[in-house]
Amino acid sequence: MINGIRLKVCGITSLVDAEAADAVGADYLGFLFYQKSARWVSKPQMLAMKDRLPPRKKVAVSVDPTPAELREQAELGCDFFQVHFNPQTSVPVINSWVEAVGAARLWLAPRLPTGVNIYPEILPLAETFVVDTFHPDKMGGTGQTGDWAKFKQHKDANPAKNWILSGGLNHSNIAEAVAATGTRWVDVNSGVEQAPGIKSPAKLQAFVLSLRNATQQDNPTNQ
Repeated sequence: MINGIRLKVCGITSLVDAEAADAVGADYLGFLFYQKSARWVSKPQMLAMKDRLPPRKKVAVSVDPTPAELREQAELGCDFFQVHFNPQTSVPVINSWVEAVGAARLWLAPRLPTGVNIYPEILPLAETFVVDTFHPDKMGGTGQTGDWAKFKQHKDANPAKNWILSGGLNHSNIAEAVAATGTRWVDVNSGVEQAPGIKSPAKLQAFVLSLRNATQQDNPTNQ
């Protein structure tokens, strides 16, 4: 945790990158189990890394998974499960994810077009929600800055939930993002890369420095 803000570094594809994220104080390491992503991690890759990863919480990121796929991700050593899905996804489907891994470990990341908010029926189904940038052709990980006002609207309306800000964050805009949203969780991926799937230690350090400087006067003790 960096001055009261939890940090997830997503798109980890190697032990080197996991160790770089660990070195700057990431709370969570994110692994993409989505084959269309340039940062996809296969089951054999994850198995090879599993026992050598730093002792940080591991987050499996997937798109419209089956309950069996979520259980397999748990067997691979993942602690939390970030699921991207269309807003039309039915409550029974989401409930099947809850039954597979538990509401406390499920992070819901609905794909929200402009003007579409999280529908209230899903709010009781999980404790944590990820708000990423909408893209018409991608489920997430766009690298584009998101709708910070929408994020703040959801966070302020539902303060009992955990809200994770994602989408286009980097060292040059993280201070502005924190100020605009009041977020206590941030998720960074392409903004700390030198190429898709390859993290830059220098960019990771710059991001954390900017985050630390932005929050040094705001270090809540109850987080």
